[in-house]
Amino acid sequence: MKLPENIAIPEVATITEKHRELVEKARETLLDKQKATPLALLGTEAVVGTYYWILCEVELPEDQGDTLTVYKIYQSPENEVALVDALAYEYQPTPQHYKLSA
Repeated sequence: MKLPENIAIPEVATITEKHRELVEKARETLLDKQKATPLALLGTEAVVGTYYWILCEVELPEDQGDTLTVYKIYQSPENEVALVDALAYEYQPTPQHYKLSA
C-alpha cells in the first residue's frame, strides 16, 4: 500500500489517546466487533477537516490471529468521525534495505 504523496508524515510514528479514540469511533459503524489496536500514526492530511492514516493490529474472527490494517479515518470540523477505507498493510522494502555494509 502506498500512501499519497501530499500527506504529512510524522517523524516518529506515535499513537496518542486522540488516535485511539478516532479508531474506536470509526469502528462503531462496522458490523464486526473485532478489536483494533492502533500501533502508529502514518500520516495526516488537512482538508475541510483531517484525514488520518493509522496502522492498526486487528483481531480476525474465530481465533484466526491478527492482521495489520491501515485505517483511513476522516474527522470533520464538527468532530464527526468516519472510517473511509481499511486496507491490508503490506511491507514494501526500499532499496536502502538491500544495501550491505563492507
